[in-house]
Amino acid sequence: MYRILETGRTGLDALQKKMDTISNNLANLQTTGYKSLEVQFEDLIYDQVANKGVPLSREAREMSMELGTGSKIKDVQRQWKQGELEETSSPLDLAIEGKGFFGVEDKNGRFFLTRDGAFHIDGNGQLVDSRGNLVVAQINASLFQWNQISIDQEGRIFGKNQWGNSQEIGKIRLFDITNQNRLINVGENYFSVENEDILLTSENMEGEWGKICQGFLERSNVDPTKEMVNMLITQRAYQMNTKSITAADEMWSMVNQLRR
Repeated sequence: MYRILETGRTGLDALQKKMDTISNNLANLQTTGYKSLEVQFEDLIYDQVANKGVPLSREAREMSMELGTGSKIKDVQRQWKQGELEETSSPLDLAIEGKGFFGVEDKNGRFFLTRDGAFHIDGNGQLVDSRGNLVVAQINASLFQWNQISIDQEGRIFGKNQWGNSQEIGKIRLFDITNQNRLINVGENYFSVENEDILLTSENMEGEWGKICQGFLERSNVDPTKEMVNMLITQRAYQMNTKSITAADEMWSMVNQLRR
């Protein structure tokens, strides 16, 4: 009886964490550059149950049954697949198609990676993100001095001066690390790294970096249909585990009554 209760309890704990993950994905359906999470389960250890007192052959007696003791969360993995690009009317909205992250720094100098390219020019003529973090880029002067700013696929920034002449005024860097699963999520679509020495950058590292698309934003890669189906399946599994616990509890009560 206790085994049934414990198996049901561990199942409920794991399913609740999966439900929380699904809810988090759906809550970030409209978050620019958000990467969905996926829960992976694993079984807890199996107990070996010998076939005692049963007239079987030697080969059969050497075999034993395995009884599961429940399940747990093995891992919650970030899904890094590309989100759809959505065209906007802003020339400072940028999306990365392919490999890489934008780098931003907050007011305390902390460095973060993000796929959210909803940028704008702040009161100091600097390129910042929606939170006011400074975009890591090599820019020669205040962006207020230039008109019709454009950014090509390699991140080069161009602007027209007062005479209408176009000039390259800076470049946006892209960043990445070898194993993206080592990134630390610090909320929604922002990530940090434990050691910045492992960072790769498009400035000094050749490779197949993604292209920057001006006037686009990368949508969340959450598939709402898939998440809703997973939610229904998880709810049904949760209900079944609850019923197994209730049944085991009732059986336990009956046994206790028979002992009296």
